[in-house]
Amino acid sequence: MLSRADRDEGSLTLLIVGYAGILALLVVVGVDVSKVFLAHRALSSVADEAALAAAQSVDRAAVYAGDGGGCGELLPIDSGSAMQTAAVTVDGDMTDLRHTFAVVAVPETSVTAGTVTVHLSGDVAVPFGRALTLLLPGHGDGRVHVDATATADSPVVAAGGC
Repeated sequence: MLSRADRDEGSLTLLIVGYAGILALLVVVGVDVSKVFLAHRALSSVADEAALAAAQSVDRAAVYAGDGGGCGELLPIDSGSAMQTAAVTVDGDMTDLRHTFAVVAVPETSVTAGTVTVHLSGDVAVPFGRALTLLLPGHGDGRVHVDATATADSPVVAAGGC
Protein backbone atom coordinates (compact mmCIF):
# COMPACT_ATOMS: atom_id res chain seq x y z
CA MET A 1 0.00 0.00 0.00
CA LEU A 2 1.19 3.56 -0.86
CA SER A 3 1.89 5.96 1.93
CA ARG A 4 0.35 9.41 1.96
CA ALA A 5 3.62 11.09 0.92
CA ASP A 6 3.84 8.88 -2.18
CA ARG A 7 0.30 9.73 -3.34
CA ASP A 8 0.79 13.55 -3.18
CA GLU A 9 4.09 13.60 -5.02
CA GLY A 10 4.06 15.92 -8.05
CA SER A 11 0.96 17.86 -7.03
CA LEU A 12 2.96 20.97 -6.20
CA THR A 13 4.75 20.89 -9.56
CA LEU A 14 1.46 20.78 -11.44
CA LEU A 15 0.12 23.67 -9.34
CA ILE A 16 3.22 25.80 -10.01
CA VAL A 17 3.06 25.11 -13.75
CA GLY A 18 -0.64 26.09 -13.79
CA TYR A 19 -0.01 29.33 -11.90
CA ALA A 20 2.93 30.16 -14.17
CA GLY A 21 0.67 29.75 -17.20
CA ILE A 22 -1.97 32.02 -15.71
CA LEU A 23 0.70 34.60 -14.82
CA ALA A 24 2.10 34.51 -18.37
CA LEU A 25 -1.39 35.02 -19.81
CA LEU A 26 -2.00 37.99 -17.49
CA VAL A 27 1.32 39.56 -18.51
CA VAL A 28 0.54 39.14 -22.22
CA VAL A 29 -2.94 40.62 -21.87
CA GLY A 30 -1.69 43.43 -19.60
CA VAL A 31 1.07 44.47 -22.00
CA ASP A 32 -1.24 44.42 -25.03
CA VAL A 33 -4.05 46.30 -23.29
CA SER A 34 -1.67 48.97 -22.00
CA LYS A 35 -0.20 49.42 -25.50
CA VAL A 36 -3.70 49.92 -26.96
CA PHE A 37 -4.66 52.29 -24.11
CA LEU A 38 -1.56 54.45 -24.61
CA ALA A 39 -2.09 54.45 -28.38
CA HIS A 40 -5.67 55.65 -27.89
CA ARG A 41 -4.45 58.45 -25.64
CA ALA A 42 -1.86 59.51 -28.24
CA LEU A 43 -4.44 59.47 -31.03
CA SER A 44 -6.92 61.44 -28.88
CA SER A 45 -4.26 64.02 -28.13
CA VAL A 46 -3.47 64.53 -31.82
CA ALA A 47 -7.19 64.71 -32.68
CA ASP A 48 -7.68 67.36 -29.95
CA GLU A 49 -4.74 69.35 -31.25
CA ALA A 50 -6.02 69.19 -34.83
CA ALA A 51 -9.57 70.17 -33.84
CA LEU A 52 -8.37 73.15 -31.78
CA ALA A 53 -6.11 74.35 -34.60
CA ALA A 54 -8.86 73.93 -37.20
CA ALA A 55 -11.42 75.74 -35.02
CA GLN A 56 -9.36 78.90 -35.42
CA SER A 57 -9.84 78.96 -39.20
CA VAL A 58 -12.30 81.83 -39.37
CA ASP A 59 -14.09 82.42 -42.67
CA ARG A 60 -12.86 85.96 -43.23
CA ALA A 61 -14.87 86.45 -46.41
CA ALA A 62 -18.13 85.74 -44.56
CA VAL A 63 -17.15 88.00 -41.67
CA TYR A 64 -16.20 90.92 -43.92
CA ALA A 65 -19.35 90.43 -45.98
CA GLY A 66 -21.38 90.62 -42.76
CA ASP A 67 -22.80 87.12 -43.24
CA GLY A 68 -21.77 85.54 -39.97
CA GLY A 69 -21.07 85.89 -36.32
CA GLY A 70 -23.22 88.80 -35.35
CA CYS A 71 -24.19 89.83 -31.84
CA GLY A 72 -21.91 87.58 -29.79
CA GLU A 73 -22.31 84.41 -31.87
CA LEU A 74 -19.51 82.10 -32.93
CA LEU A 75 -17.74 83.30 -36.05
CA PRO A 76 -18.13 81.10 -39.14
CA ILE A 77 -15.33 78.65 -39.90
CA ASP A 78 -13.90 78.21 -43.38
CA SER A 79 -14.36 74.48 -44.11
CA GLY A 80 -11.52 74.21 -46.61
CA SER A 81 -9.06 76.00 -44.38
CA ALA A 82 -10.15 73.96 -41.35
CA MET A 83 -9.65 70.67 -43.19
CA GLN A 84 -6.24 71.78 -44.43
CA THR A 85 -5.20 72.97 -40.95
CA ALA A 86 -6.30 69.68 -39.38
CA ALA A 87 -4.39 67.67 -42.00
CA VAL A 88 -1.23 69.76 -41.52
CA THR A 89 -1.47 69.38 -37.74
CA VAL A 90 -1.84 65.60 -37.99
CA ASP A 91 1.05 65.42 -40.48
CA GLY A 92 3.21 67.32 -37.99
CA ASP A 93 2.56 64.65 -35.36
CA MET A 94 2.82 61.70 -37.75
CA THR A 95 6.42 60.86 -36.81
CA ASP A 96 5.37 60.41 -33.18
CA LEU A 97 2.34 58.35 -34.16
CA ARG A 98 4.46 56.04 -36.34
CA HIS A 99 6.23 54.81 -33.19
CA THR A 100 2.93 53.41 -31.95
CA PHE A 101 0.74 52.82 -34.99
CA ALA A 102 1.31 50.55 -37.97
CA VAL A 103 -1.28 52.48 -40.00
CA VAL A 104 -2.88 55.89 -39.43
CA ALA A 105 -5.77 56.95 -41.67
CA VAL A 106 -6.19 60.41 -43.14
CA PRO A 107 -8.15 62.63 -40.71
CA GLU A 108 -11.85 63.09 -41.38
CA THR A 109 -12.78 66.71 -40.65
CA SER A 110 -16.25 68.20 -40.63
CA VAL A 111 -17.37 71.75 -39.91
CA THR A 112 -20.84 72.61 -38.60
CA ALA A 113 -21.87 76.09 -37.46
CA GLY A 114 -18.68 77.16 -35.69
CA THR A 115 -17.75 73.66 -34.54
CA VAL A 116 -15.01 71.47 -35.98
CA THR A 117 -14.97 67.68 -35.54
CA VAL A 118 -11.84 65.66 -36.33
CA HIS A 119 -11.94 61.86 -36.49
CA LEU A 120 -8.72 59.84 -36.54
CA SER A 121 -8.24 56.10 -36.72
CA GLY A 122 -5.35 53.72 -36.92
CA ASP A 123 -4.14 50.19 -36.33
CA VAL A 124 -1.87 49.40 -33.39
CA ALA A 125 0.58 46.53 -33.71
CA VAL A 126 0.52 44.97 -30.25
CA PRO A 127 3.67 43.27 -28.88
CA PHE A 128 2.04 39.86 -28.45
CA GLY A 129 -0.02 40.05 -31.63
CA ARG A 130 0.45 36.38 -32.45
CA ALA A 131 -1.11 35.45 -29.11
CA LEU A 132 -3.98 37.78 -29.97
CA THR A 133 -4.76 35.69 -33.04
CA LEU A 134 -5.27 32.68 -30.79
CA LEU A 135 -7.67 34.57 -28.50
CA LEU A 136 -9.51 36.60 -31.17
CA PRO A 137 -9.67 34.81 -34.54
CA GLY A 138 -10.53 37.99 -36.50
CA HIS A 139 -7.19 39.66 -35.73
CA GLY A 140 -4.91 37.58 -37.95
CA ASP A 141 -2.38 40.37 -38.42
CA GLY A 142 -1.97 41.04 -34.69
CA ARG A 143 -3.30 44.59 -34.94
CA VAL A 144 -6.03 46.38 -33.00
CA HIS A 145 -8.10 49.19 -34.56
CA VAL A 146 -8.29 52.42 -32.52
CA ASP A 147 -10.57 55.44 -33.14
CA ALA A 148 -10.51 58.93 -31.63
CA THR A 149 -12.82 61.89 -32.23
CA ALA A 150 -12.35 65.45 -31.02
CA THR A 151 -14.65 68.45 -31.27
CA ALA A 152 -13.79 72.13 -30.82
CA ASP A 153 -15.83 75.30 -31.03
CA SER A 154 -14.49 78.46 -32.60
CA PRO A 155 -12.83 80.37 -29.76
CA VAL A 156 -13.51 83.63 -31.54
CA VAL A 157 -16.85 85.31 -30.86
CA ALA A 158 -18.21 88.33 -32.65
CA ALA A 159 -18.64 91.52 -30.68
CA GLY A 160 -21.89 91.68 -28.75
CA GLY A 161 -24.09 94.59 -27.90
CA CYS A 162 -26.49 94.66 -30.84
